[in-house]
Amino acid sequence: MTESPPPTPLAAATPARLPFSKWTIWGFVLACISLFVFGFLGAIGVVLSARGFRDARRGIVRGRGLAIAGIIVGLVGFVFYAINFIIRTH
Repeated sequence: MTESPPPTPLAAATPARLPFSKWTIWGFVLACISLFVFGFLGAIGVVLSARGFRDARRGIVRGRGLAIAGIIVGLVGFVFYAINFIIRTH
C-alpha cells in the first residue's frame, strides 16, 4: 500500500487572506464618478468609504488604503461640485 505524502508546512502555515471591503470598493467607485458626473455622489462615496475604513481598521476586511483614497477623492469631488453650484446660482 502506498501512503499519501505528508502535508507541506508551507500550505498549513499560510493564513487565508481577508476579503476586500465591498463598502470601500463602492465608495471609491462613487467618489471617482463624482469627479466627472453627478458631483453630489462624492458625499455618498465618502460615507461608504468611511464605513469600509472602519471595518478595515478593525481587521475584518482589507482595503484601508482604497478607503482613504475614496474619502479624499469623494471630498474633492463634492467640494468642486459645491463651489460650482454656488458660483452658478449667484
